Amino acid sequence: MTNNRLLASAWLPGVELFHADFSGQAFGRHSHDAFAIGAILSGVGGYQCRGARHAIPAGHLSLMNPEEAHTGHAESERLVYRMLYVEESRLPALLGRKRLPRGFAELTPCDDGAVAAGLARVASELENQDGLSLESELLDLLELVFVRHGGLRALPAAGRDSGVIRRLRDYLEAHCTEAISLEAMAAQMQRHPRHLIEAFRQAYGVPPHTYLLQRRIREAKRMLLKGQSLVDVALGLGFYDQAHFSGAFRRFTGVTPGRFQRSVRT
Repeated sequence: MTNNRLLASAWLPGVELFHADFSGQAFGRHSHDAFAIGAILSGVGGYQCRGARHAIPAGHLSLMNPEEAHTGHAESERLVYRMLYVEESRLPALLGRKRLPRGFAELTPCDDGAVAAGLARVASELENQDGLSLESELLDLLELVFVRHGGLRALPAAGRDSGVIRRLRDYLEAHCTEAISLEAMAAQMQRHPRHLIEAFRQAYGVPPHTYLLQRRIREAKRMLLKGQSLVDVALGLGFYDQAHFSGAFRRFTGVTPGRFQRSVRT
């Protein structure tokens, strides 16, 4: 049985996420030209790397540096994991550092659930193709992993930078129906994305992409009350498709947009 998926986005060249769900499949000796960040969700994974055989149970990570040769297989009858691949050349810009992290010393550290949850959020945004949310979740995940396991020093807490943050809020309000990239947003504010995300979170309690979604949902309610169709509302507010809109609406309101519209009109 095999139910594998490889997710990628034009928003983020050099970044891929492999969702593996298989039994009986084995990968021959190979390497990747990217850092590999994985979490075992179910079963036990295994591979040969650095001259030793490794068994990785659920609750553990699988971390690899670029060009590290390894095999891959399932130690259990069924294996489910997520693996993020990020090309080495993309890291300085994504992490906001001039130098690369020194890399992963330990291949299979235990995870407290934070990395697995971060991978799940990145996978969800890759499915949704929401550029700003995807980039924001990716940056949060990379910062977490490389500070914990890659020898990267944590950035100092972002200052208030209140003038820039007010301008960013106004920018999000003015462009709330558009596909905004984190790179374009950072260029507009002349700040690195990590700084913007943390400073905005300190000021408003949520990161920019969540603020933008909340703004879209508020506008969606007004449009639905006017009797506009779900498809028109979804596309008019910049959602990838109706399913993406419905999921976001339910996340913030607790009900689907269709149920909200019906309950108000009856």
